Amino acid sequence: MTENAPRAPIPATIAETAADWIVRRDGGELSADDELAFQNWLSEPAHRHAFARLEDLWGLIESDPAPIAMQPTRLPPIAPKRRSIFRRKRRSSTAPARKPQRWAGTAVAASIALVAFASFGDWPTRLRADYATGVGERRVLALEDGSRVTLGSSSAIVHEFSGARRKVRLLEGSAFFEVAPDRSRPFTVEAAGGSATALGTAFAVHERGGIAELVVTEHRVRVIGGGRSGIVDEGQRVDFDAETLGVIETAGNGATAWTRGRLVVVNRPLREVVAEIARYRHGYLSVAGTAADVKVSGVYDLDHPLAAVDSIERSLNLQSFRISDRLIVLHR
Repeated sequence: MTENAPRAPIPATIAETAADWIVRRDGGELSADDELAFQNWLSEPAHRHAFARLEDLWGLIESDPAPIAMQPTRLPPIAPKRRSIFRRKRRSSTAPARKPQRWAGTAVAASIALVAFASFGDWPTRLRADYATGVGERRVLALEDGSRVTLGSSSAIVHEFSGARRKVRLLEGSAFFEVAPDRSRPFTVEAAGGSATALGTAFAVHERGGIAELVVTEHRVRVIGGGRSGIVDEGQRVDFDAETLGVIETAGNGATAWTRGRLVVVNRPLREVVAEIARYRHGYLSVAGTAADVKVSGVYDLDHPLAAVDSIERSLNLQSFRISDRLIVLHR
């Protein structure tokens, strides 16, 4: 294996045992028998390697945080309680040893397995949706008025067509709209507390973190955000939400490349790129530490997200913590 090659994933059974040993050692001094059992387990190179990488991962998560705007995506909410478990504390010789919390090892191991193998979905949102896509899925829909909608990965919409209007609400994800002309019934897409109304044919709306991005590919769209309105012309883009309307500017090349299974980025922070790729795969994917702020440019294949992650890891000379291919954390 070359220096820049991705690290092999840690088998889930070994990761669970390593987590159990970390918790038991943190809970207090091991008995002579337990210490001997631990050293015997640690004598296997694969076990020792897994143990060290698991401690390194939580060390990264526990490091001094960057300012809020610079924070990478964090692990699910179970992580904060676990951080103190994984950090081995120095104790004075006079401090009483705590009783080993053996139950905690099982809880941590179960948490690791959950993160590694479960698929996290917003089921309440999907129950509200008229149409939705799964992870990595793109779907082309034909609406009753003749309009076409292309849904991106992990996306959902609900629509309401009446005699006076055509309204679609983007509940999550991305959608590209090719609107059938009908001057008597405006076609409006609501997202992130704002709206976009077609004055022509085609546009895309992408919602992330409570902010919507509008990209117009044909004709014009009227956008409303934060009580303000504006006209976005073909080849332009703008961000909007319930409180603000951003600056209308030229859309970059590849702004709607996701409809063809590609992610095109130019000088964007790695944390944003990784977050977008994460939408196209099952499991957990993130980037920690200083690597999150590295600016990257490139074209990535969203139909093969794991290959995209491996390419990023090699090209930026990063390392990764992996449990199977369901939990991946990139770092320096």
